[in-house]
Amino acid sequence: MPFREKKFKSPIFHKIIFTISLFILLFIGAISFRHVNNTSNSFKLLMHSYEVNLKLEHLFSYIKDSENSMRGYLISRDTIYLAPYRAATKNVNESFVTLKELTSDNQKQQKNLAELFKIVNKRNEYISAYTTSNREVDFNKNQNFKKDFRESSKLLVHIRTKLNEMVALENSYLNDRNSQYNSHIFLTPIFTLSILFVTLLLLIFAYYQTTKDVEKLQLANLKLSKSQFLSLQAEILSHFGTWEWNLVEDEIKYSDNLFRIIGLEPQSFKEGERFSEYVLEEDKEETKKKIARILKGEELTYYYFRVKHSSGEIRHLRASGKLFTDTLGNKMVLGVTEDITIEHNKSELLKSNYKDLIEVNNELRIFDESSRQAEILGQYGSWVLNYETLKFNYSDNKFRLLGCEPQSFNPSIEKLLEFVHPEDKDIVTKSNLLALSTKEIPTMNYRIIRTDGIIRHFKTIAKTFTDFSGKQTMIGTTQDVTEDYNKSEQLRERNKDLEQKINELNEFNHVASHDLQEPLRKIQTFISRLNDKEKEHLTEFGQEYLTRIEKATNRMRILINDLLQYSRTNRADKNLVKTDLNEALQNSLFELSQIIEDKKAFIEYTSLPIIKGVSFQIQQLFSNLLSNSIKYAQENVPPRITIEYEEIIAKNEPILKEKTNKKYYKINFTDNGIGFEQQHAERIFLLFNRLHGKTEYYGTGVGLAICKKIVENHNGYIFAFSKPNMGSTFSVYIPV
Repeated sequence: MPFREKKFKSPIFHKIIFTISLFILLFIGAISFRHVNNTSNSFKLLMHSYEVNLKLEHLFSYIKDSENSMRGYLISRDTIYLAPYRAATKNVNESFVTLKELTSDNQKQQKNLAELFKIVNKRNEYISAYTTSNREVDFNKNQNFKKDFRESSKLLVHIRTKLNEMVALENSYLNDRNSQYNSHIFLTPIFTLSILFVTLLLLIFAYYQTTKDVEKLQLANLKLSKSQFLSLQAEILSHFGTWEWNLVEDEIKYSDNLFRIIGLEPQSFKEGERFSEYVLEEDKEETKKKIARILKGEELTYYYFRVKHSSGEIRHLRASGKLFTDTLGNKMVLGVTEDITIEHNKSELLKSNYKDLIEVNNELRIFDESSRQAEILGQYGSWVLNYETLKFNYSDNKFRLLGCEPQSFNPSIEKLLEFVHPEDKDIVTKSNLLALSTKEIPTMNYRIIRTDGIIRHFKTIAKTFTDFSGKQTMIGTTQDVTEDYNKSEQLRERNKDLEQKINELNEFNHVASHDLQEPLRKIQTFISRLNDKEKEHLTEFGQEYLTRIEKATNRMRILINDLLQYSRTNRADKNLVKTDLNEALQNSLFELSQIIEDKKAFIEYTSLPIIKGVSFQIQQLFSNLLSNSIKYAQENVPPRITIEYEEIIAKNEPILKEKTNKKYYKINFTDNGIGFEQQHAERIFLLFNRLHGKTEYYGTGVGLAICKKIVENHNGYIFAFSKPNMGSTFSVYIPV
């Protein structure tokens, strides 16, 4: 904008300078003309004075000639002297006429001339009397003549005096006029040089100003070129174009970028083609109405319409225009059209986000209210510590926990210490200092004394929070854990009782197992001796009964061992350590090596991972699953067992019913045994549950129950999948 102002002010400035220069020249010219005129007038007046003096000299000369001629005549009485006399008299009269004309503007000289004329006339009267008298008169003897001649001589002196007076007056005029003339002559070269100097200065100034304006014009043209370049780049960057509609010639000029907005090459319209042809049909009528209003001279902010891009995409545009009339009266419409597709899309997204924001805000209000209710129900309160101001902010329920009305005092560490039990003040003080120095505090357990005197147990946890602006605050919650504390105390007492009972139970199990196994071992010993020494002496029925007693005692021994094993497994060991499943598998294979060899079983396995677990329980798990597959092999078919694993995510395994990203090791034990109906898949893991008779397959129905208990001890899952005569697959899931 400043560039344009200078551009428009320059012609006005030049006009002002030109007008001032013209006035200066005219003023100097007028002064010079007046000076020349005054010089000319001074010269004329000077010449006039010279002429008057000259005429006065001539007049006096003529009077003297007249006097001399008259004297010659009077002396000689020769009429020859009368002719010069008359000529001189005529010249005197003519001189008077000339002098009267010359001194017409001088009253003083006119007066002197009149007086002189009277004197000359009076003298002429004396002389003319003698020129006409008798020639025989003797002038020497005529007394009147002598008297008149003396009077004539006196008059001649008066004439001379008057002439001298007039000449002196003219000389004074001459001196003054000569002085003025000399002054004018002296000033003439000065005025001439002044005119030349001023003219030269004006020419130099005009040249300087013209040169300066040319430089400014060049700079302005450079700026204009840069501005035009930047304007074109601005159109591209800002996605807008300009247009000019000449209403007189009905021609429209479009900027290059207006073509790019609709996906065309610059200036690629064919003859007669216009931008309005790319406007969507739905918007054309409204656009025409807006243009009509602009043509009426109305001020419009913006109007919106859509066009079809050459790619087929619909673009949203915003345009404005104004009717403009130039100095010649030509009307045109100047306009700007902007591509606001991105802005429109953002606006639509903003509207959608605003709706979402309102919904989120409502949810936040609900959440805030539910949080307030949750604080009341959960008997806790929240607080915030501002690290910059070191001021606390308590929730309403934090005040209630202290037995106070909400927001009834300004929270501070000093105020809180007033409520803290004297024995626990040191805990709170140290935690506060730790929070200020390290911005971290451990979980605090302390007691407070409410305003009603009741002692309550509080638990406080807090962490430092950094918001988007980088401002750090400590956010914490304080919960009234009095009930939990009391329950914990009760639980601690009960745990002591339970531990005592468990110890007693362990002692009972130990004693019971030994007490049960001791008579059982004696029974088996006696049966063994009967078989060795007395079996042949028994009847057939006696031998059959002895065999049944032997089998029963064997099952009894296995059952007691399984129950002890289940009892030991049921008390989960929480000390999980790194356990190599490959090592556990090898130990199980070694344990079952004899039965594997007897059944000619083939066991195929891959390298297994390392988990956190209890080594002997994992070995027992593998042993039970392998022995189960070998036990329930198909008749006359060597058992074939495959062990493989993979790493899975819980939400991808529908059977786990977990919608989390928790990872598990899935270990599959697949065999080619007799299988079972899938409807019994869960039942087989129950204690003492058997799908077959005791005479068909040996066992107590405890093995798979032990497997399930071991997997649960490791926070995992176990499932069975099978079809009759199609083998079975046991899938074990253990957390990674």
